[in-house]
Amino acid sequence: MRATLEWATLLVCCAALLLRVPDAVRGRNRTVFGILFLGTLCSVLAVSELYELIDRALGGWDLTSLILRYLVFATVLLVGLRVTRGLAADRAHQLIAGGIGRWALGLGCLAVTLAFFLMDSYGSPEGLHAQAADGAGDADLAPWFTAAGRTYPAFVSLVLVAPLLAAVRSRLPRLVRAGALLVLLGAAFAVLSLPAALTPSSWAGAQHFVNYAAALGYVVGLVVFWFSGLIASPSGNARATLRRNRG
Repeated sequence: MRATLEWATLLVCCAALLLRVPDAVRGRNRTVFGILFLGTLCSVLAVSELYELIDRALGGWDLTSLILRYLVFATVLLVGLRVTRGLAADRAHQLIAGGIGRWALGLGCLAVTLAFFLMDSYGSPEGLHAQAADGAGDADLAPWFTAAGRTYPAFVSLVLVAPLLAAVRSRLPRLVRAGALLVLLGAAFAVLSLPAALTPSSWAGAQHFVNYAAALGYVVGLVVFWFSGLIASPSGNARATLRRNRG
C-alpha cells in the first residue's frame, strides 16, 4: 500500500507540473508552478527507492529526510500564501505571513533539526521508519521527528480551513468551489497527520494514507483552481487567479 501511495502521488505531481509548464513559460502565475515543482521534489524524496538512492549519495545518514521536511515546509508556506491571497482571506494571510506564522515556521524548523541530530540515524539507508520498526538507533525519537515535521504544515492547514470552508459554501463558480473543497480535504488530512505521527507502528498504513491524502488534496485542488482560471480567462491574456473567478 505504501509503495502504491508513493508512486501514485509522484505521478499526480508530475502530471500537474507538466500541465503548468506552458503557462509558467508565458509568465502566468508562476507561484503555482513553484508550488507544484516543490511538491514534485517532495514526492520524489518520499518514494522509498528514490530516497535510498539519493540518501546514499549524500552519505547514507538520512540527511535526505531532513531536507524533505524543509521542502515540505517551503511548499506549505507557498500554498498558504497563494490560497489566502486568491480567496482574499486577509486575516488568514496575515497569520501565515506575519509574526505568528514566522514563529511557527522557525519553531518547526528548529524542532525537526534538533530531533534529527539527537537521533543516531547513520547507517539506516531505508530511512527513519526502519529505525522505529527495528529498534535501531534512537527509535523512540523517530516518531517525534516525524511529528515535528508535521507541526508547521498542520498550523498552515488549520489557518486555511476557515477561508476554504467559506469558499465552498459561497456562490463562487462550481470549479472554484470544487478546488476549495479538495484543498480543504488536503488541509484536514494535514492537520490529522500531526497526531497520526504519534500513533503505534501498527497503524503505519493509516499514517501513510493520511499523509498522502493531504498531499493529493492540495495538488489536485490547485490544479482545479488553475482550470477554473483558464475558463474564466479564455483569451489567455490575464493571469488566472481565484479573485478573477469571483465575478
